Amino acid sequence: MKDVIIRNMERLLDGSTDNDREPIEPMTEWKWNRLYQLSCKYGITAWFTDGIKAYEDDFFLQMPDGLRQKFLNTKEEKNPENLKKFLLYVERSLGPLHHFTAKSLHAYASDFINTIKNIEE
Repeated sequence: MKDVIIRNMERLLDGSTDNDREPIEPMTEWKWNRLYQLSCKYGITAWFTDGIKAYEDDFFLQMPDGLRQKFLNTKEEKNPENLKKFLLYVERSLGPLHHFTAKSLHAYASDFINTIKNIEE
């Protein structure tokens, strides 16, 4: 399941200005800073700047002013390769291994051991 930071990142990346867009979900200052850190890490800050501008009227875009200025003052150019890398990160971080619980992993391991024993016999 996607966390609120990733969901809001996807909304800002979409940046559509129509009325059918998904609203921004409320986030703490820490989460907004984490969003900024991820945007810098993947070199996609310029993409978010456009999204922030598109969502200016959204009530829950309550980003700290200093952080908003960091986004708006970015000199970074949009690089589609960086965006692809970020989207791949999101896809991988939500892959099947991240949906296992301790109980389901135990059941999987037990089934795996039984399968091995059956093969050996």
